[in-house]
Amino acid sequence: MQVSVGYLLAFSLALPVVGLTQEQTAPQETLKVDTVLVTLTATVFDAKDRYVTNLKKDDFAIFENDVRQEISFFSSDEQTPVSIGILFDTSGSMIDKLDGVQDAVKHFIDKTHPGDEIFLTRFGSHVKLVCDFTDDRKRLYKKIQSLEARGSTALYDALNEGLEKVKEGKHRKKAILLITDGNDTSSDIGYREALEMVKKSEVLVYCLGIGHGERGSFGHFLDIEKDAVDIKVLRSFSDASGGRSYLLEGEHHAGGVDRIDEAILEVARELRQQYSLGYYPTNRAKDGTYRDIRIKTTNTAHTVRTRNGYWAEASDAARQSPGKGESNESSALANDCDRWIGTCAHPGSG
Repeated sequence: MQVSVGYLLAFSLALPVVGLTQEQTAPQETLKVDTVLVTLTATVFDAKDRYVTNLKKDDFAIFENDVRQEISFFSSDEQTPVSIGILFDTSGSMIDKLDGVQDAVKHFIDKTHPGDEIFLTRFGSHVKLVCDFTDDRKRLYKKIQSLEARGSTALYDALNEGLEKVKEGKHRKKAILLITDGNDTSSDIGYREALEMVKKSEVLVYCLGIGHGERGSFGHFLDIEKDAVDIKVLRSFSDASGGRSYLLEGEHHAGGVDRIDEAILEVARELRQQYSLGYYPTNRAKDGTYRDIRIKTTNTAHTVRTRNGYWAEASDAARQSPGKGESNESSALANDCDRWIGTCAHPGSG
């Protein structure tokens, strides 16, 4: 589920104060009411895990902190353009996987729509933008083919920079495709900061974790402990955003099927099977708190994958009061840690 928090000036009303006599003229006052537009991206599945794409606005119900909200915006157009960032792990352990992943990413690009724009970032010991936003497929193919494997894994830094970069995209709908074969070993930021960046963003995050192949992995053999995929970390990022994570362990090719290719193409398909919804929260307090969001449909057999929530705007007074907002944020982070990692120790530290 993607949450876009746009702070809009809903309306401005000039309200003249009527005096008791014609001679008494009070100055005009302007009443300004700020409302928060929260927009969400939701993916719906039936009992057999198939996409459900024929729903209408009245089939959905949105809840913020368990309080039902009125749906003000709804769209199910599969042609909605997307701004996409591809974050490609080029650390040394990718040396024996690089060719297969390069081919899969090219196939992903083939499945994007003409109106989509894509940027490419590689990360090893450092993060580097390889290709800025473009719809030139041939240019992207060339840049992908030029990638080489070396260095350690600055995964959290790459995600952080990718989230900042994708904000520059011209389309409202935005997504990150993160491809890695290991956990973080060299970022400047930590796991919690990276997770918080995801929660505060308006971006769907999809993660592809590539584990050992059918004959093991030369890259992992060099440093198995540090470069094993931590799928719990990847899932925490995708779950917080409304995206999805895939872990490919064992045979990457089975029964004539390229599993890396299959997973990446599934992401491309899912981006075209989603709903956009929006609402104005009934809770208009600018308290800077984290608010849970839940979406369900009228069909109890449906499963809706959505973003977990969003941070409300904080007034100056709320920002200056260290108690409420900070304790709420710390509690949310602790809950995330317990839920996704099972411990509050820093996972996959670098």
